[in-house]
Amino acid sequence: MLPDPPNHQGSSVSARLRIVGWIVLTTAVALLAVTATMRSIMLAQIADSANIGIAQEIEEFRTFAAEAVDPTTAKPFSSMHSLMERYLARQQPMAGEAILAKAGGKVLTIQNTADQMGQVLAEDPVLLGRILANEKTSGVAQSSHGTVRWAKAVAQNANGQRGPEHQAQLVVAHYTAGAQEKVDQQAVLLFGIAAGGLALTAGIAWLVSRQIMRPIHTMGVTAAQISANDLSARVPVLGRDDLARLAQTFNAMLDRVEAAHLAQRHFIAEAREHLNEPQRELALALSELNRQGLSAQRRQLVIAKAQELIEKMGQTLLDLEILAQSSNPDFVQPSYVAVGEVTADVAAAAARPGAYLDRRFRIQESARAQAWLDPIRVSEAMHQLIHNAVTHTQAAECIRIGSTIDGDHVSFWVANDGPALDPDQARAMFETYRSAFAHDERASGMGLGLAVVKAVAQAHGGTAWVESGDGVGTRFGFSLPIQGQGTAARGEAQFAQHMTGTLGSES
Repeated sequence: MLPDPPNHQGSSVSARLRIVGWIVLTTAVALLAVTATMRSIMLAQIADSANIGIAQEIEEFRTFAAEAVDPTTAKPFSSMHSLMERYLARQQPMAGEAILAKAGGKVLTIQNTADQMGQVLAEDPVLLGRILANEKTSGVAQSSHGTVRWAKAVAQNANGQRGPEHQAQLVVAHYTAGAQEKVDQQAVLLFGIAAGGLALTAGIAWLVSRQIMRPIHTMGVTAAQISANDLSARVPVLGRDDLARLAQTFNAMLDRVEAAHLAQRHFIAEAREHLNEPQRELALALSELNRQGLSAQRRQLVIAKAQELIEKMGQTLLDLEILAQSSNPDFVQPSYVAVGEVTADVAAAAARPGAYLDRRFRIQESARAQAWLDPIRVSEAMHQLIHNAVTHTQAAECIRIGSTIDGDHVSFWVANDGPALDPDQARAMFETYRSAFAHDERASGMGLGLAVVKAVAQAHGGTAWVESGDGVGTRFGFSLPIQGQGTAARGEAQFAQHMTGTLGSES
């Protein structure tokens, strides 16, 4: 048998009804248990009270029979019949209690009692006969009037004579049906009160569950409002309880989803922005190569241009790959390295013959310290800055490379002389790098390289920056914490923010 599809599994009852149902069920079970327990306790108390009363009555009779002295004459009773009459005359039975005696073959009862239970027992010869004939002195019996708890005692003639005419028996019985009926009435009353309380509990639970479920319902409404083109909906955060924290977590998840969505769109836009133009130019170059009568000199120029475009596209793909990898927790693999050695290696690689034609490089400043960083990623970022500097300088110009220590941060930078950048342009350069100044020749080629620099800096827990001014030229750089703060593995919670910061906001 095939399993049910996911949308057919689980309960179809709403969470609110389930919450109320479980609360009502639990409360009902508790109230029922309390009612049953109270009834059992009260019934046990009735039995204990009856036993205690019977025992006291029997003990009192034994004491009276042992003395066997008529209080009116101060002489011994003349017969067992007169002894039992005198004793019964002194008794006042409680409700449900029967006291009777049998002496000389006659059954004696107490007259003028409230419920006449002694007369009831006397008129039940079967029950009375079983009690008198029973070898035990106490017990419990069933009758047409309910449960009867009884005890009996035998008194002998003081002269020591034996035989039925010289002894008497006292029977003390307690009919518990009346008391049990009152207990049942009290249990019914208690059950009614419990039912009312249960109904009140259900009503309160229904209202409270509505308040509890409202944020979750709001989350469902918010989730339904989210579409592929609009991820801006958020859940209102009210209070500081668990549901408020759940709403905050839900909003944080939406922030990550929205940021990741924007990052994906930016990434695609960047690939299109940086590859479309070289691809178009490469197509034109290849088309020109197919023309008849193209001179050898022009052919060489077109081929060189095509090679340059291919290299540019290849570098763009490499940069995009770095940006894609920058979201991985192991994007940087830091270790303690000498800052000066990293600076020297970058400068040596830039000054290598054939690396950059017609440019001069010199180390303006080199920090003497060790820092916790990834030298490979730092070198990649520095070469991006060098490439930008080469793009925006003339032949034979000098490009300065340096590293400095500022407190607990180490900075790497590349500087060149030339006109200062507009302050707004410099400030926005690391904010929205994608074709921010597409019509400004000075900005051409700066975007993707600076995105890589920013990705490397943020992966180390640092920042990227630019300084520009008249007479001092322009200096691009990035600052990293010496002790590697922020280089711990970033989880999913930081992925979207990091990608958004790397790729910039949507234009």
